[in-house]
Amino acid sequence: MSFRKLLTLLTLIVLTGQLSCVRFGASRSQSAARPSPDEQAAIDQILQRYEQALGGRQAIDAIKSFKMEGSFQIQGMSGKIAGWRKEPDKTLTVLEFPRYGTLKKGFDGQTRWVQTPAGTVSDENAEEEIAEMDRDAEVFSAGRIKSLFESMKLDYNARLSGREVRVIEGKPAKGPAERLFFDVESGLLLRWDMARKQNNRGRVFVKVHLDDYKDVDGLKVPHKVRFAFESFNFTVQVEKLENNIEIDDAIFRKP
Repeated sequence: MSFRKLLTLLTLIVLTGQLSCVRFGASRSQSAARPSPDEQAAIDQILQRYEQALGGRQAIDAIKSFKMEGSFQIQGMSGKIAGWRKEPDKTLTVLEFPRYGTLKKGFDGQTRWVQTPAGTVSDENAEEEIAEMDRDAEVFSAGRIKSLFESMKLDYNARLSGREVRVIEGKPAKGPAERLFFDVESGLLLRWDMARKQNNRGRVFVKVHLDDYKDVDGLKVPHKVRFAFESFNFTVQVEKLENNIEIDDAIFRKP
């Protein structure tokens, strides 16, 4: 694979797969369609079951920061990945690829930036992209899904890799609806279908598969996550996860 093509792919991954979290209060439109009482009760039950399967609200709320280390695979090649999050709104993701260099994406609470071997760019007026980062982050930092969407509705029942799932459609304040697939037996989230806005590319669609949930400090976290794009897969294997560690704010600032 050429350096140009690899750089394009990895930049796309960094822009769509933020692994550490930004927190904003969800604004809820008065015009958002409301589900029926029975449908809302079913949605609430699925989300409560998910929260309990993860370890419960107390375990979720106890996480104020984390550092994740692992590896990634793309197009038959591999590299290292790391992510940092510090509540309420500081994030950093770093991908290191042998021979090709390092890609970073950060948010220091004010400026959203991306650094590639070709340079550093920032976008301070990216409300939709920042909201997307918030939803992406729930892949690794669990339990706040409901607050990320303006409205939710039951979609359909299905089977995913032989498992029965309930599907919820969530509509964010900006951008197209997304679908979340919850395992009926375990209550855990197995897949999250996302759409992301990219400069000069329109919408990019990705199916995020979550697997290998493991307990870390009383909270279940997926340790294998596969981002299935239209023409390639990007798989993250978490090797180390540390919660509630001290993190210097300087690492989140734009280089």
